[in-house]
Amino acid sequence: MKARQLSIGYITVFVMLVLHLLPVWGFKYFPTQDGASHIYNSYVVKEYHKHENYRLREVYDLNATIFPNWTSHALLVVLLYVFPPLVCEKIVLTLCIGLLPFSLFYFLNGIAKRNVVFGLLGFLFAYNYLLHMGFYNFVLSMSLFFFAMGYWWKVKDELRLSNIVVIYILLLATYLTHYHSYALLVMSLTFFALFSSGYDALRGVWGYRETSEPLRSRLKDGVIALKPTLTFLGALVPAYFILFSYYFYLSNTHGGDSEHKGFEWLNDYFFGMKSLVSFRDDHVLIGRVLLVFFAVAFVLTVVNRVRQYHRFRESEEWKETGERFWTRAVTQMDGFLIMSVLITAMFFIVPWSGYSGGWINDRFHLYIFLVLLPFFAVNLHRHVNYAVAGVIIALSLWHLGYNVHTYTLLNRDITTALSLVGMTEEDTILTSEPGEWGGFSDSLGFEPKYVEPFGHLECLLATNKGIGYLDNYEANTDHFPLQYKEKELSADYAIIWRTEYDDVAGLEEEYELIDSNDYNRLYRRKRTPPDLQMWSGGTVVSFDMQPKDGQTASGYIPVYVDTTYTDGKYGWLTVSAREDSQSESEVSQPYEDSILGKEDGVFRIALPNGTYEVTCYFSADEGDEPEPLEINLIANDEKPIQRLQIPIGNEMIERRYTIMITNELLTQVIYTRGKGKHKRWGWSGFSIRSMAN
Repeated sequence: MKARQLSIGYITVFVMLVLHLLPVWGFKYFPTQDGASHIYNSYVVKEYHKHENYRLREVYDLNATIFPNWTSHALLVVLLYVFPPLVCEKIVLTLCIGLLPFSLFYFLNGIAKRNVVFGLLGFLFAYNYLLHMGFYNFVLSMSLFFFAMGYWWKVKDELRLSNIVVIYILLLATYLTHYHSYALLVMSLTFFALFSSGYDALRGVWGYRETSEPLRSRLKDGVIALKPTLTFLGALVPAYFILFSYYFYLSNTHGGDSEHKGFEWLNDYFFGMKSLVSFRDDHVLIGRVLLVFFAVAFVLTVVNRVRQYHRFRESEEWKETGERFWTRAVTQMDGFLIMSVLITAMFFIVPWSGYSGGWINDRFHLYIFLVLLPFFAVNLHRHVNYAVAGVIIALSLWHLGYNVHTYTLLNRDITTALSLVGMTEEDTILTSEPGEWGGFSDSLGFEPKYVEPFGHLECLLATNKGIGYLDNYEANTDHFPLQYKEKELSADYAIIWRTEYDDVAGLEEEYELIDSNDYNRLYRRKRTPPDLQMWSGGTVVSFDMQPKDGQTASGYIPVYVDTTYTDGKYGWLTVSAREDSQSESEVSQPYEDSILGKEDGVFRIALPNGTYEVTCYFSADEGDEPEPLEINLIANDEKPIQRLQIPIGNEMIERRYTIMITNELLTQVIYTRGKGKHKRWGWSGFSIRSMAN
């Protein structure tokens, strides 16, 4: 009979898992607010080391610090080496949705097997508001929290060094995923360690009326029983240090900007189960039915506890053992009720924002009910368990059905919004107006109420094209892998969402409309044709890179460190720091002076389409450099010069390459792979000869 029940249970879980993953893989787009932004930023992290992606390297700096928001980005970066961006997101979503119920099953199985049926709630809670906000790290951290708690409970009575190591691995994984779950995990481990050992100690000292041991001896045994717990808490000192270090960092950097929600908002959120509501209020009814379900489970638990208490009192067992009645009225499972009450208090007290981004109340709300699950004792009869499973499955499928209907309609809108064509040039700069759009959904017939599914969709258009996006909200923060290096740059493309259609008069002076749909318009900066006067009627144009006080050779165009690119002409695209080599004003020979740089330098020339021979000149003036320079140069998509060593001295080194221009632009990226404080490239100049007849 038990084997049959197990097989039914496994089949039920498998079917529920498949049903809840179908929307992820069945729709092209999974509607979230920040998901597209996470894909784009992970793509930038993956591509950042490539020097040909000069726009990404110019717009962004890597935030390569160990902060608690890395996991989903790291997963996406790795997956992007194998799969297309949308598939990578689906894999992360699969982990977010699939791991939560399994972590609850593991958690409940290790603490109270009778309540394993409540693990089915993981399917319902997996489709929560924060998942649709695109907070993948937090959703993943919830699963890590319950895996860690379940593991600790299994080994808490016989903790070994190997167990401590596993606990720390789970703690660090949780920390790197999300700080709020890490903080709650450390608090929970501390609370339950004290509560569990304290309960056992009190039960040993005052749990029995008559005992042969004197009270003093029993007190001593109780203190000894607390020793493993104190040892465990001592082992958690590094975890406390991490907890409070980051807390003080957040307090100093974000604490002053905290925002508290009013009691009315908090009350409505709590009883409306708004942590499960994303796009429409239809889910509120499901949440309230779920609250009633929890209330019934609570009442059944109390009834069950009272029945056990009276059964024990009416039996002869307490007379034989001397066990006191309170040991049956209070159990270790009450710790989960107390913890749930504490999290509820935090939900009503903590600020909504100001510490690591915000949505703090929303995060605690999800934990309130899931932490409470081991407390329940509703197994009055096996049919009650079947009824509990049936209610949970019905609520989960009801919840999922509303979401599937919403996804169906939003996919039409998202497909339309992403139908813009014409942004074909790579290594350009994109802006959007507004930077985050949350307008009316044509298919739904209303504006999504809580989540903005169109918020960062333009990021998908910029992914895989080396495009630097200037309205990247993640780069404005300190808890994502990227930060802005230079944001005040001229955009090559602009996406205008329809709320801004009437405010593009000034924009259209510099940009031309190249595509539009029902949601947005795509503009491209107007381009000036190549300046033919630069050629002076000949077939060769030459550039002398030099300091301001240098003497330009006859027939050469001077290029200085601040010669910024002018449309239709020439100049530096990058704004990274450059410097002059040492020179004297009476220098008469070209190329004996040069321009140096540590970061990548990008020089662009507007040219008529055709085939050209480019000759580059490099030198390292004696005394300028303590070691040879290494030169690498990318011309459009080609790499004609790689690892060229420039010795110290006045010797001039030339390198030629031939290139075909098809977009009226020659963009040369010069960089060095050298390491150390003397890492630097040097460029003396170059000539371009047209090979057209």
